[in-house]
Amino acid sequence: MNRTPEFRELTLDVQWLYTLYNEFLDEGNIEQWPNFFVKDSHYRITSRENFDQNFPLSFVLCDGQKMIKDRAIALQKTVMYRRRSQCRIVSGVRLISIDDVNVYGIKACSSFAIYESLYGESSKLLVCGRSHDVIVQDDDILKFKDRVCIIDTNVIPDSMVFPI
Repeated sequence: MNRTPEFRELTLDVQWLYTLYNEFLDEGNIEQWPNFFVKDSHYRITSRENFDQNFPLSFVLCDGQKMIKDRAIALQKTVMYRRRSQCRIVSGVRLISIDDVNVYGIKACSSFAIYESLYGESSKLLVCGRSHDVIVQDDDILKFKDRVCIIDTNVIPDSMVFPI
């Protein structure tokens, strides 16, 4: 286990990225979502079964920040849905690899659960799983280069249109 002050500081910086990312999404700031990614990023939501068997099948796949921006715009302006709020809970943020951060980035993983409340109904667990991420520095700001969200089910919830 790496216990150097630099590693601990980097761990806190990565945890802060996850905190801000989820806070913006929970508050409904979908327009800010693409700003958490670099231009040549990849965002994917897949099932655990597909991930474990190395299948390329995805519920959501965005190659590049432009596709992520297009998805954010679509969510804001064209998709019709019932009023809802979501609460993302992230735990177990762990740095897997920080070898040559400037070349390969920081490999990190976390567990997540998203609860959803539809207007007039009780909150329910929408989805849970793990993320495998590569995080890089972009103008001294940590951003996602690759974000793979692996949900524990192979049946996608109706409101999975929102980012994880």
